[in-house]
Amino acid sequence: MSDNGTQVEKLTAKKRLFVGALAVHSTVKAAAASVAVGERTAWRYMGDPAVRAAIAERQSAVLAQVTDGVLSDMSAARVLLLAMMNDPKVTDGVRVRAALGVLEVGLRLFEMISLNDRITELERQVIHEH
Repeated sequence: MSDNGTQVEKLTAKKRLFVGALAVHSTVKAAAASVAVGERTAWRYMGDPAVRAAIAERQSAVLAQVTDGVLSDMSAARVLLLAMMNDPKVTDGVRVRAALGVLEVGLRLFEMISLNDRITELERQVIHEH
């Protein structure tokens, strides 16, 4: 295996299954049960820096997909707002509030991305120190 593979690729098959199960299940216990791993073993997995890095990698990938969708929505919301702002006949407050809501969510998403990037970098530094 090459050194530049993803963190998931560096795990044992059982740990890969567990990391994938965490994306679907809301608790470590449920994820463990779904892949026939004991809960105590699952918690040991959670202490493994490679598992934690793989989880962070999966979370970053999901966030990237969501970001793409929100960016598209934000562009549409901006176009709608500009059209409404420039059309003196339009008084549809509900549509304007919806567009503003999309923009607000987008701004929150950018904050989350920034925090995610910072946390990922800190995790990387901690993993490399140990």
